[in-house]
Amino acid sequence: MLAETASIFCETIVANAALQAGSADEQLAILEHQLQGSCQVVVDIHSRFLFESRVFERRARRELSVAELNALMLEAQRETYGDGLDPDTLHPYMWAMKPHYYSTGRSFYNWPYTFGLLFGLGLYARYREDPTGFRAGYDDLLASTGLHSAADLAARFGIDVRASAFWRASLDVIREQIRQFEALTTKS
Repeated sequence: MLAETASIFCETIVANAALQAGSADEQLAILEHQLQGSCQVVVDIHSRFLFESRVFERRARRELSVAELNALMLEAQRETYGDGLDPDTLHPYMWAMKPHYYSTGRSFYNWPYTFGLLFGLGLYARYREDPTGFRAGYDDLLASTGLHSAADLAARFGIDVRASAFWRASLDVIREQIRQFEALTTKS
């Protein structure tokens, strides 16, 4: 879950520096890239989580047909994307295209990516609050990944990963990107 921490954190710093220096077109391209990635990880992976949860729940009682699996996938996509996805682009066979669904021991394979993205963005939010204090412990945090749980590592920064405020701060980074993107597109 923590393997992406450094790359997400550093990518966010670099992208924000590029936003400050770039032209309006460059800023728009950077933000679009960031938001596409965030949407993939937060929204699409959530749809896969819902799909997988529902498959396991129903599969405990009986086998499922292809039509039922397709319906569950579409239901999960509609629930997570809402009206943000053209109904003609829904993908009922997404479950058939992802091999991790067929590997034992790989249930909810994608969920750690969501945790990793939001953990990295949450650390970035904390960094913005106190850059000097954050830098003092960041290398130690990275060196300790794999040795301690995410909760223990985050606690070193006064972060409680079990508190919704931390995750809201992570999502606030994405919300700010959305606001910047909207501001640039309304100028065009």
